Amino acid sequence: MLSKRSLLLLGAVGVCSLLVVGLGTYAAAGLARFHRIESRRATLVYAAPQELRPGVHVGLVGLSRTLARLGYRETESRPAAPGQFNRDADGWEIVLHAVNGPEPQRPQRIRLQVAGDRITRIIQDGADRPRATLEREAMLSMGAGPGEAYRPVALAEVPKVLRSAVLTAEDERFFEHGGIDARALVRALWVNLRAGRVVEGGSTITQQLVKNRLLSPERTVWRKLQEVWLATAVEWRYSKQQVLEAYLNDVYLGQWQGAAIRGIGAAAQLYFGKEIQQVTLGEAALLAAMIRAPNHYSPAVSPERAQRRRDVLLARMREQDKIGETEYRRALREAVRAPDSRAAAPFAPYAADTIRQEVDALGNSTGGAPRVFSTLDLPLQRFAETSVARGLDRLESQFTRLRRPESAGRLQAALIAIDPATGEIRALVGGRDYRVSPFNRATFARRQPGSAFKPFVYVAALAARGARPPFTAASFVDDAPITVMVGGRPWSPRNYRDRYAGRVTVRRALEDSLNGATVRIAQAVGIPAIVRTARALGIESELEAVPAVALGAFEVTPLELARAYLPLAGGGVTHSARIVASVTDDSGSQVATRDEARPALSPAEAYLMTSLLLGAMRTGTGARAAALGVPETVAGKTGTTNEGRDAWFVGYSSNLLALVWVGFDDGRPHGLSGAEAALPIWADFMKQALDAYPAGPFARPPGISIVDVDTTNGKRAGAFCPLVAPEFFLAGTEPPPCAEHDGVSDRVIRERVIRWWEQIWQWFRGR
Repeated sequence: MLSKRSLLLLGAVGVCSLLVVGLGTYAAAGLARFHRIESRRATLVYAAPQELRPGVHVGLVGLSRTLARLGYRETESRPAAPGQFNRDADGWEIVLHAVNGPEPQRPQRIRLQVAGDRITRIIQDGADRPRATLEREAMLSMGAGPGEAYRPVALAEVPKVLRSAVLTAEDERFFEHGGIDARALVRALWVNLRAGRVVEGGSTITQQLVKNRLLSPERTVWRKLQEVWLATAVEWRYSKQQVLEAYLNDVYLGQWQGAAIRGIGAAAQLYFGKEIQQVTLGEAALLAAMIRAPNHYSPAVSPERAQRRRDVLLARMREQDKIGETEYRRALREAVRAPDSRAAAPFAPYAADTIRQEVDALGNSTGGAPRVFSTLDLPLQRFAETSVARGLDRLESQFTRLRRPESAGRLQAALIAIDPATGEIRALVGGRDYRVSPFNRATFARRQPGSAFKPFVYVAALAARGARPPFTAASFVDDAPITVMVGGRPWSPRNYRDRYAGRVTVRRALEDSLNGATVRIAQAVGIPAIVRTARALGIESELEAVPAVALGAFEVTPLELARAYLPLAGGGVTHSARIVASVTDDSGSQVATRDEARPALSPAEAYLMTSLLLGAMRTGTGARAAALGVPETVAGKTGTTNEGRDAWFVGYSSNLLALVWVGFDDGRPHGLSGAEAALPIWADFMKQALDAYPAGPFARPPGISIVDVDTTNGKRAGAFCPLVAPEFFLAGTEPPPCAEHDGVSDRVIRERVIRWWEQIWQWFRGR
């Protein structure tokens, strides 16, 4: 029988064994979490490559800033190596970097000839080229949290002065301790006791990293013990270089334009508009000095306070002989300024969330996905964010009733821009302020489209569908009050402000968005045919086959509605609207997203609808766009729901489709039409977009004929019809000749006029 002493010894051994196993298990779980976070943070998301072609405005697309962010260096003479560029009075010469991956590119020299900041010619290897592209720009990391700006960098890319500045500020004995610096802890305890408050921390860089990644922010003894144990485990598992790199990529460095800046890569971009390897000693010291209290010492908050803190750190580095006297003096002379928002790539938090959702939807096929290639165009994204912010502020200034004291209840907007030729999303804004509301209205808000749905009614009325369509653009329809029985109950839709136009053409009914005329057309075509047409064009939401569907009395998301307009803008072809182009896995193999492109209309039918929507922009509900600076080569349609709960505008050029929605999240009416609320934001964005990337006119496809029409009756005009205008028709649907103005009296008049001209001619010949 075991003695009492032996039992106690066995018990102690058992407890120690359990403690060791428990600590080991806890450390293993913590290290596994640490590794998963590290792997996900290393997954970079890239923007679409910047395309350069004749007509592009190099100033508006920010070519010089883009080259700086991509690590190019401007030279005073002709560039000699990849990553260099030079500009003169006639243009730019750039030696492009080599690019590996799904879009490989060898180093090449291009010459951009420029006039008035617009590219007029592109020359490569002595030959003209239609276009050139820069390499893709890294814009964020898949591991960034919601509302974070994050750009991971490799330790080898970090300048030595920045590493030295960070270690001087945060952990001078980093390479000497094993994760815990007992000397620093004792010193901090003594300083804090003397001060009577916490004025100095004793945490090492490793402890800070563990606290930020794996632990809660609470200050308890138990959490501190967890921090100490996990810091020791991390130092055992990873090298000092790996720990330092992870810390530099993880450290919090303040807020900027709604983004929580995480890591020195994002901080260098947002504060200085530079890649990390380009920062100066003064800038390196500023970043390191901010770590202790980022929002207090941020140059975005107080450049003066940030400079004083930086100078203190520079003095410490000089005292420790980490920098020389000349370097020290030069760094002190570097001015600290508030950051320039134009220098950095747009943060795009709503677009970033959409990218993550698409990547997650690809599932395990991405195999870790170290690189994600998005479709976002960074200049267009910047235009979109600016237009939404500026437009909402303008509406609240112009209509004071729209102002709300609480941030969460303010007027909201969403904007989506899509390439109609591919379905690729070029810009996306899901709200006015991600910090206040991360809800992405562009992809998740379900709102009634109202009159923005009407083009689909007219597609059903004008498209051939294997037979002669029931209407043409020149057909006449009554715009007057109408009552339709629905389920035994009367339904009486009303025109905007109860104004009716009487007998109008189909063209004018759409251009002026006349409800009475549209409902009559819908009744003639049949509601089931309209539902089938909407489905074919891309509307996937529930559609009830009732008369009110013709006026958009159902709910869609903005992205869904934008996608349904793609066939109108893209020659009849519908595409999968997507924001991720492709993903590469760890082995470098590519997983491309699928574009389920299919014809929804014939090119002629799409062009016919575009001609009607061009008219809406010239003389109809979208006519205000011209006064706002939008060129005439755009087509579009307003949308307004009952009591002004939702305001829409959807419009497109030959190279870009954009949608804007404006409303309150809780559905309160704002009382504004689409032309009043959404159109100005759309016009602001589209003007910038088309100034930067000019669009040509819509190309007329085969199958379209232009006929002079008597506008009083819709027939083919004769010589004596009083009012004549050209009209577009699908080939074979042209109207018959006008008989109304070709009767006996008209022939008599024509014969007399001809005889009169013959007499004049004979008189001239006889002279």
